[in-house]
Amino acid sequence: MSGGESCDYAHDVGGERFDDVDGDVWRCPLDRHGDTDYCVFHQPIRSHPVRGVSAERIGEEIVEVVESEGADENRLFGAVCPGIDLEYAVVDGETTQPVDLRESWLLGPVECYNCRFANVVRFDGSVFESRAVFEDGTFAASASFSDAEFRGPVAFNLTAFRRWADLKDATFHDEACFRGASFAKGLFGVGVAFRDAADFMNAAFDSVANFYDATFERGGLFSSATFRADAKFTACEFGAPVAVGTNFVDDPSLADSELPYRDGRVPETCLALSSARCVGDLQLAETTAESRIVAAGVDLRGDVELRGMESVSGDPITVDFRDVDSVSGAIEITDHHVFDFGGSVLGDVRLERVASADPDLDSFRFENTVFEGFDFGAYRSLFDRLEWRLHGVDATPSERENTYLRAKNGAIAVGENTAAREFHFRELLNRGRSHRRSAFGATDADDGGLGGRLRFARKWLSNQVLRYTCGYGERPGRVVYASIGVIALYALVYARLGVELTYQGPLAALAFSFQSFNALVLGIPEVSTPGLGVIVASEAFIGPFFVALFVFAITQSVGR
Repeated sequence: MSGGESCDYAHDVGGERFDDVDGDVWRCPLDRHGDTDYCVFHQPIRSHPVRGVSAERIGEEIVEVVESEGADENRLFGAVCPGIDLEYAVVDGETTQPVDLRESWLLGPVECYNCRFANVVRFDGSVFESRAVFEDGTFAASASFSDAEFRGPVAFNLTAFRRWADLKDATFHDEACFRGASFAKGLFGVGVAFRDAADFMNAAFDSVANFYDATFERGGLFSSATFRADAKFTACEFGAPVAVGTNFVDDPSLADSELPYRDGRVPETCLALSSARCVGDLQLAETTAESRIVAAGVDLRGDVELRGMESVSGDPITVDFRDVDSVSGAIEITDHHVFDFGGSVLGDVRLERVASADPDLDSFRFENTVFEGFDFGAYRSLFDRLEWRLHGVDATPSERENTYLRAKNGAIAVGENTAAREFHFRELLNRGRSHRRSAFGATDADDGGLGGRLRFARKWLSNQVLRYTCGYGERPGRVVYASIGVIALYALVYARLGVELTYQGPLAALAFSFQSFNALVLGIPEVSTPGLGVIVASEAFIGPFFVALFVFAITQSVGR
């Protein structure tokens, strides 16, 4: 202060927001502006033009008061500013006291492009009526925007928060862009409300990102973001579709990404975490979602917590975990949500409410999923209800074969033999379908022409024989049924041909066929003509093969 008369402005500081201020009323310590009763920060709005109060002047005054030796002068409670111009400025005070603009009213644009704040900055409870630009800036100390209201677009693109960033209960009415921003000590966004785009693409959270109870009315875009600690979206509300920030210099385009970007939005999506990296846990408990959640391609080092998720519309919500390096943690099963783990590595995942939920066959998608430590045995009842089906309707036979091969290997690794048996059966079933497609499809098989088709036709035929005779070694009962069928078929042949039988009665042909089938043990029966001898010998030739198949199937079944 210069020693002149102090500003007459007084501010009520009796609430919790000012619990660090003594008393119930704070009086501005700054000098009066000109011959008025108030300082430059507390001039009446109608007087701004005639008294030279502009955004540039406000910026200059902020730098001046911060650089002064009086700690109290950094307090600018209730400031009424036509805007703030701090482009390329360095706000570095003689003291460590915060640059304190709590409950201020910022009428015009706040231009802080490439500005460096060395002191703590506080805008708690302030109202930004126009745009606020903090792009490419630096907050060397903590920055607090708790309970602030942003009525215009906001840009924190490429901004570096070196200490704690507080957005608790803040409201962003227009788009909020934090693209490429870095949060060295974490982001506290409990209760924050984004009414338009919330664009955190490529942002880096070196500590916790806490969005507990946050509202994302136009979805949240965290594609390619990095979370080096927990990403907490517990109890959040996500609207759809995801809106992408497009204001200011950075006009983003996601046209080349895997997200279905179109016209400034990501349709049918309410949260996009694609290609992100999360070292800590990804917490999505008690969330409310309007559309699908995309966590595809995430490098997930921690656990997933996904329980209590509700659908706004009542329609099924797809949670997309495709191509995730490792999925572990707790996932609650519901009757209507869809979980897509295609191409991911499924580890120690705990599925909750399995007994009470009744998911259908489309509730899970596991195309090309790798199972490393997933306990199939703990959820046998669930997979029984799903009929052990892991593929979607659009998967090709070769893709399905690969899916069940990986599932079988995962089941064997954890010693779950029932699952291994079911997956092995479906692996070979789809291999046969793949051979059939190659043999009888519209194109030449492997460019081998007719020879290639014949080769795959032979493979398909062999596959079908194994399928119906022994269930690829996984269905011993089929060997018995197939053997009975062969015996009955030959019995009809013998009865049709009028073979002279050594047995009498209506079952004579069946008994003769049974003896022929077991000729290796009972001996081959005698016949009167060479032609009948060939028929009997063919049945005697087939019989031992079925015996061998039965032994093989029983051995494999017992071995599992």
